Parts: sequence; C-alpha cells; structure tokens
Amino acid sequence: MRSQGTETKNAAAAASRISSRPDNHAGQPVAGRELTTVGLLTAFRRKWVPAVALGFPAALLVSAVIWELVPARYESYALLKIQQFEQVQAFDTKERHTEFLTYRDTQKAYLRTVGVLTAALRNPEVAQTRTLKSVDHPVTWLSKSLLVDEEVSPEFLRVGLAGEYPRDLALIVNAVKDSYLNEVVYNERNERIRRLSSLEDSFTLLDTRVRRAQENIDKLAENLGTGDSRVAILNQGLIQQQLMDLQKDMREINGRIRAEEAARRSLPDNGLLPSQGNADGLRGLAVAGAAVAHSDATAGFPTTNVQRELLLLRQRIVQFETQLRNPDHPDLQALRRQEQQLLALMSGVGEIPTAVGTAPGSAPTGSRFDWLIRQRETLQKEIEMQGALLRDMGARIVELEREKREIEQDIRTRDELARELAERRVELNAPERITVAQDAYVPEAREIRRKTQYALMSALATLGSIICGFTLFEWFSHRVGAATDVSSEIGLRLVGTIPSPDRGGLLGLGIFAGRVDYDEWNRAVTESMDVVRTFLMRHIEPSRPASILITSASANEGKTTVSCQLAASLARTGKRVALVDCDFRRPSAHLMIEGQQSPGLSEFLRGEATLDEVRQPTQSSGLTFIGAGQIDQRVLQVLSVDGGRNLIQQLKSRYDFVIMDTSPLLFVAEPSMLAQNADIVLMSTRRDYSRVPYVAQARDSLRSLQVPLLGAIMVGADSDFQRQTYGYQQQVVGLARDNRAGAVSGRI
Repeated sequence: MRSQGTETKNAAAAASRISSRPDNHAGQPVAGRELTTVGLLTAFRRKWVPAVALGFPAALLVSAVIWELVPARYESYALLKIQQFEQVQAFDTKERHTEFLTYRDTQKAYLRTVGVLTAALRNPEVAQTRTLKSVDHPVTWLSKSLLVDEEVSPEFLRVGLAGEYPRDLALIVNAVKDSYLNEVVYNERNERIRRLSSLEDSFTLLDTRVRRAQENIDKLAENLGTGDSRVAILNQGLIQQQLMDLQKDMREINGRIRAEEAARRSLPDNGLLPSQGNADGLRGLAVAGAAVAHSDATAGFPTTNVQRELLLLRQRIVQFETQLRNPDHPDLQALRRQEQQLLALMSGVGEIPTAVGTAPGSAPTGSRFDWLIRQRETLQKEIEMQGALLRDMGARIVELEREKREIEQDIRTRDELARELAERRVELNAPERITVAQDAYVPEAREIRRKTQYALMSALATLGSIICGFTLFEWFSHRVGAATDVSSEIGLRLVGTIPSPDRGGLLGLGIFAGRVDYDEWNRAVTESMDVVRTFLMRHIEPSRPASILITSASANEGKTTVSCQLAASLARTGKRVALVDCDFRRPSAHLMIEGQQSPGLSEFLRGEATLDEVRQPTQSSGLTFIGAGQIDQRVLQVLSVDGGRNLIQQLKSRYDFVIMDTSPLLFVAEPSMLAQNADIVLMSTRRDYSRVPYVAQARDSLRSLQVPLLGAIMVGADSDFQRQTYGYQQQVVGLARDNRAGAVSGRI
C-alpha cells in the first residue's frame, strides 16, 4: 500500500510538471475569427466534392424545370435609328446640343408613356387583337411587356414584344412605333413650328414698336432740321449766340434811346430847334445828329447801322461821280435821295421810312426817337421768339436723345430675333434625328434565346448557391485547417503529426493528384510516430512504467490510428508495450491490429477472465493487445468506482508502457474517468475534420480535471509526406528489423 501511494504521488508530481500549452506559455487561444479569402478557399477545398456532387444534379433539375415553365414565344420588333447628333441644314440652334445617351434614354422612356400607348390602342385593329382581348388593363400590361433596348447597336433602338400570336405582335409593335413618331418625334417638329410662330409674333410686335419710335425720331429730326443730336446741339448754340447778339443790340438801342432823350432835352437850351424849310436848321439838326452820334461814340456806344449805311452810300456816290460825268443820272439821283433820307433820319426830322432804300411816302413818317422805339419793340419780339425757339429746341433735343436710347435695345433685340428667325426657317426643313430603320414583321419561328438564358442562369445560380452554402457552412464549422491552428487557435502544444496519404492535387482539391505509394506512406507514418515517441520519452522517467491515454473531442478524429502507431513505435525500442482498447462503445483497434474484440477488458473487469486470458500477442515483438470485449452496465459500474486505477496499476506492473485507446471525450464519461489515473494524456485531431470549438471544449474539460495533458497529435497534417521519409530513402543495415516494423505499421 505504501508503495502504491508513493507511485501515485510521484505520478501526480510528474503530471504537475507536464503542460499542454505551446512552448510552456500560459496564453489562451486566439479569440475571434476573421473572414478571409484564404479561409473561404480552404473551406471550399474541404467540401467541394459533396457541393459539386449535389450542385450539378440540382442545377440540372432546376434548369429543366425552368425550361419547361418558361414558354418559348414569338417575338417581333421594330428598329429606330437615332443619330448621334441633331441633324442641321446650315445653322446650329441652342436646343440641338443634347447629350446622346441622355437623349436616347429619354426616348426609351417616351415609348412607354401612357400617352403613346393610349394613342396606339386607339387603333380598332390593335384593340381587337387576341393578345389584348384577354388583358384587363392593356396600357399597364403593354408598358410592362414592351421591350425597349439597344442590343443591336447604341444608335439603334429596338422596340419589341413577345407573345403567342405573331400577327398580333407585329400589329401592336407597329402601332406603338407609329404612335411614338406622331406623339413625340413629329410633335417635336410641330413644337418647333409653334416656337417659330411665337418668335414671329414677338418680332412683329417689337418691329412695330421700333418703327413707331423711328417715326417719332424722324419727326423730331424734321423739327430740329437734323437727325444728329450733335448737329442739333451746334444749331442750338448758334441760336443762343444769335440771341446774345440780339440782347446786345437791345442794350445798344436802349442806350441810343437814352442818348436821344438827352439830346432832345439839350436842343432848346442851345437854340438849335429847327423850323420848317430852314436849311440852316436842317444843317443844325444834322450837326446835332452828328453831335448825338459823336456823343454816342464818346459814351461808348458803337456806330448804328444807319451811320454805317450812310458811309457806304457816300462811298457809292463818290464812286458814281468819279466814273460818271453826268450829274443827272437816275441812279446817282436815287443815291442822293437815299443820302438825304438817312441824314433826315439821323437828324430826327423829315420822312423816315421803315426800311432803308424805301421810296418816300411808302411808310409812315416819324422822328428818329420814334424809330428807335419801334426798333426796340422789334428786337424785343425777336428776342422772345429766339428764346422760345431755343427752349423748344432744347426740349426736342432731350426727347430725341431719350427716344434714341430707348430704341437702341429694341433694335438689337429685333435684329437678334430676325437672325434667329432666319436660322429657324432654314433648319425647319432639317432631317429628323429619329428615323424608322425597320418596321415590325410577323415572326416565323419561336424565340428560345431568352428561354435558354433563363435556364442557364437558374442552373448557375443553383450551383453557385449550393457551393456557397457548403463553403459558408464549412467556414462557420471552424475546423482545424493546418498544424498551426492547434497552437494558435486551440492553445495546445503540437506533439507530432501523421501525414495523410492524399497528395492534394491541383489547389488541394484532389484534381490531377498523383498515384499514392502506400509503402512510402507507411514509412512516413513510422518516421512521424518515432518523432512523437522521442518527444514522449523526454517527459517519462525511464525507470518507471507509464500509462498513456489517447482520446479525441469527437469521433473519427484518428485516435485509434494514433494509439496503434504509437504502441508499435514504442515496441520497436525493445520495451514491453500493452495496447488496450478502452473504447467500449465503438471498438475498432482489433481491426487495425488484426486481433479479436473478445474476450477482452470487459470480461476482465467483470471477473470472467484473467489478464493472461484476455491478452493477445501480435506480429510486432514486445507488443500485446487487449480488446474491448463485450460491454455491459457492470463494466461501467466497476470503472466508476476507482476510474480504472486498479486496472492501470496491474497493467503497469507487467508492461513498460500501457497505451489506452478511449472513446471521444465529449460523448461518454469513460475517457474522463480513465484520464484521471493516466500518467500522460494525448489528444488526437484530424486535419479538415476536427472542429476548433469542440477540441477547445475537450481541452478545457481535461484541464479542469487537472490531468497531465501533454498536447495534441494531428492526423493528415501534411499531404506532401515525402519530406518526412528522408531517413528511409537509403539502404540501412537493419533492413530486416525495419521490414518487420513496417509490416506491423502497414497492418495498423
């Protein structure tokens, strides 16, 4: 008993030194999982065979169903040609600058408008077709069924309709096409005509206003004597200058009147008042007049027009007297009479005509003073007339300038309208941008292209959906995909690997895979298990026997393969090894070892047989096999009492290594009970099969029991196993022993 307790204590101490974490780190597995392309490709690689196997029949089935459900109908269509640019005759108008794609999309929308479709259905032949008779709402149905696209070419618009009655289709499509041309295309021409008429009305109205303004300007120009404002302003200056001269003459007349009044007052004082017929008196008056003139000149008044005329008249008399010797010449006598009249005028007595050179007795007589008064009145009237003329001319000039400013904008607008009208009249005859390239015809054969497209698209969609479904399901299953996942995602030390016989092929899908050499694969497995054995020997005391338990999280993860291969590898070292099949629910080790299932461990636990009776020899030297036997409830009760401790101690007393192949850890309780009494526990994982969450759950269960979990072994970790057979490529001395070990491994 003391020896047994000591061994248990030593085993517990050894187990406490064993850590399953990679590199003896206490880190946890990586949390979270990112969806990556590589991960999806890996998931597809795992499930491509069932996905394709299910996807292709499903795709064919769906394609056949669609082919039967979608009828092959007749299709009739018309073609409309759309020019890239608006057609012009000579001028490019503003509304012609329309982007082609926008214009084409607009016309496609026009073809489905209610107005166009309603106009097409007004045709009695169209409304009575068999295609439309069975439709409750023809306009709505036609707007949804009408095919408008540009499949032929970007510049060709195809208007089509599919159905069961070919003649009806051609009739309806042509009706829609003609309705579109009348309601949209030709209506655009009518709209241009209406726009042209509106522009003509605007031009007429504006031209009338310009003409009226021009007539007003002509009248003002006629009144001013010129249509140029600058010339009118110069004439206004001349009138103003003339008015100033008249005002100056008025001041002169007023001065002479004042001087005359002063001379008249001075004549009686000097005794020079003339009498009738007195020549001396006349000369005296002349002298007085000269004195008055002299006094005017002395006072600063200029010489009057009468004096200047008198001087000119005397010069002519002297000229006549010099040239003519006849003193009685009529012209000379007339000049002398004019001289006498001027002298009388200057003296203020005698007959004073209203104008110089007028015959005596033709005008009322009066004094010089009276003549000056009349002259002042005449100047006053002329000044008033010139002033009124100046004011009237100024007002007319202002009105002329205003009329010219107002008419300038109207003239420019009228000229622009005239130019635009001329261009539009020319472009009104330009070709239409949309023309009919082909009328709809009566189809002779059914159209299966659309039916084929639907069937093919449905097949591809079904196949893609199934493949995507399998891929995503496999992705979310989160399986172990590589050896690094054991340490990075599960958090277990990777003790070793067993290669897969699969060479992978193209993209790892098994396509174009080479032929497998199973002898070479057996050598690779042997080499891999020897690596695991070497690692185990570092954690086991050579002087003491050890029990090693092999388990897994789920079924079919290769735990039996690992158990058999590890037992064979340990036996090749010359140790006594017992391989015990503890998978009571689904035993399979006896099949790999070519042994018997019973009598076995179950019979020993029930007391029906001894260890010597249940143990079976194998072809490998030093390796003993104990089958699972026929399990019942009593076996489970015995195991639950001590967790197989007594069994393990008895086996360790006879063998150096006890390898126990157990059931999946998450399904039954036996592995957990046996693991508490084992010296080392190893977990088996299988590449592309084991699920990371399940393996992590099994890991946590073992750690919670504080069992000596050393790590995990991956089955199928590397498809390229040739690199692991390096040591077996040469001939060695111990060929016979290797052949015996290889024979055992091959059977296992």
